[in-house]
Amino acid sequence: MDLSEETVKQIFFYCDEKRPNPLYADEVDILQFAEKIALFVAPQIAMKEHQRCVQIVGNMNQEVANSLNNQKPKF
Repeated sequence: MDLSEETVKQIFFYCDEKRPNPLYADEVDILQFAEKIALFVAPQIAMKEHQRCVQIVGNMNQEVANSLNNQKPKF
């Protein structure tokens, strides 16, 4: 997963939405910040999970693993 310091800073700068019931810390809504980080890493996590599933299935049945590999996870 590529969550570098630069990426975290960029996500921080995009936390400027005015929302009801914000929870501020250091001038940023930390709930909004956490949600944006989760949205950023979710596709990467799904892809890693998919690759691992293909690997596990491949140990049992390579034909099924090849078919599964052609089905990419939806984000």
